[in-house]
Amino acid sequence: MEKQHSFWEREEWLKPPDLMIIGGGIVGASTAIFYKKRFPKHDVILVDKGIAPEGASTRNAGFACIGSVSEHLADLAVSGGETVFSRIVRRWNGLQLLRETCGDEVMDYQNTGGYEIFTDEKIYETCAGKIPWFNQKLKERLGLEDVYSEREYEGYPAIFNRVEGAINSGKLMRFLHERFTESGVRTWWNSRVERVEPGSVMFENGFQINPKKTVIAVNGFVQRLVNLPVKPARGFVFVTKPIPGLKWKGTFHFDEGYVYFRNIGERLLLGGGRNVAKEEETTDQFGTNQKIKEYLTRFANVTLNLPEKWEIDVEWSGIMGMTDNKEPVLQEVKPGLWAAAGLSGMGIAIGMQLAKELVSKLED
Repeated sequence: MEKQHSFWEREEWLKPPDLMIIGGGIVGASTAIFYKKRFPKHDVILVDKGIAPEGASTRNAGFACIGSVSEHLADLAVSGGETVFSRIVRRWNGLQLLRETCGDEVMDYQNTGGYEIFTDEKIYETCAGKIPWFNQKLKERLGLEDVYSEREYEGYPAIFNRVEGAINSGKLMRFLHERFTESGVRTWWNSRVERVEPGSVMFENGFQINPKKTVIAVNGFVQRLVNLPVKPARGFVFVTKPIPGLKWKGTFHFDEGYVYFRNIGERLLLGGGRNVAKEEETTDQFGTNQKIKEYLTRFANVTLNLPEKWEIDVEWSGIMGMTDNKEPVLQEVKPGLWAAAGLSGMGIAIGMQLAKELVSKLED
């Protein structure tokens, strides 16, 4: 028998909101914050299918970065110079907005600097040869001096990025949710949306609500609700048990950014390797690809030379949303129905900025 709602539930709890946000990750949470700031009297409900934002926002590696030289060179071949440097500017400005809005202490932001290490001398020489050019471009675009420089780390040739940083993603998301809750935004957890149309959101339990406006902010899961040029991409990450005397301190990239690692105290976080099985990892299903796990384990043993008998403490996967050119999609799909997705692994850097841009387009 269909569940009957009470008068009080209908009139107050289930009252159609001015805005419903689907997805509680960094884009959805930031949308709630900026929207409430712009329209403080509007009623806003944020819904998420999990008990926590479970796409990528609390399942990433916590890198606050603008990208490595080898990644940029690979992107140049696909997208061209103007797109790539505009993307770097977007990432940098997005990180500054995140830091200004939240504060460094709240999310344990550390300006660690970042190293890209190389095991192939020819690739290193190609990338190192482009350092002056990249530095000049970033000085022109952002006013930043000498962002990249040649270094060495644990015997490997490396390129150091002095503006790289790291955060605690869990603390960041807790802060954002506390912030918008204080402004009066309501959250419905464990609420899976099955279908969305202008003025109508249908949940898997058959319940339907009719918001005036709807924002879909589910990134890698967006194809479940609307047709956008965004593909899901599963990313694998693990964190080791404490390793006494761990030598790898800071943030690191390898192989066009496909492999990334950092220390969390005396633990090593290591993730990526999606290029080893890219087709298999084009999925929005959580899980572990053993081929990738073995690749990263071998990388830890052979390349990082971790001491014998190190152990994995916790491992997980997250779901990203990728576009062919790495540019995010911000679109009014139908009147009053907006979607923001395709952050392409750079949610920390550009998620809040994308949300702010979205809110600026919403009408009263």
